[in-house]
Amino acid sequence: MKKFLVICLCAFGLNGCLTYDNYYQLDSDYLNRRQIETMRFEADNEETILAASAGVLQDLGFTLDETETQLGLITAYKNREASTTGAKAAIILLAAMNKSEPVYDTEQKIYTTLVSTKSKESRGYNVRISFARTIWNNKHESRTEKITDQKTYREFFDKLSQSLFLTAHEI
Repeated sequence: MKKFLVICLCAFGLNGCLTYDNYYQLDSDYLNRRQIETMRFEADNEETILAASAGVLQDLGFTLDETETQLGLITAYKNREASTTGAKAAIILLAAMNKSEPVYDTEQKIYTTLVSTKSKESRGYNVRISFARTIWNNKHESRTEKITDQKTYREFFDKLSQSLFLTAHEI
């Protein structure tokens, strides 16, 4: 038992000696990604933006997980099927031809985090949203990936702009 304890302490001690040279260094796509994920909106108060954002997310099929209006934060998720029936059939057919076991995506959970902050340049608020998803396959293995498709972000911001316009003009 003492040997096991000494080995564990040594392992933890050596682990503390690791260094991370680029731990705080931003990746090369950071500025481009931030530009895609952020948009400024003219509004008198943050509650209006957060209420419209929550409504748009719900319209897009998301379930609100947490909302914290004092921090300007909304988190949400939605569950979706990960691949089409045709894609699954093609993978199964190819696997059968190769005499291997088919591996295909079965379901996914899409997560989003929205943060609203007061704009420093002018009246209004900056809204930044990010989307990510966890995908499971038929072997119950998972992978997580960030959604970087510009169309996804554009669709959200277009709907949020429309919602804020309708709210501002009481339509």
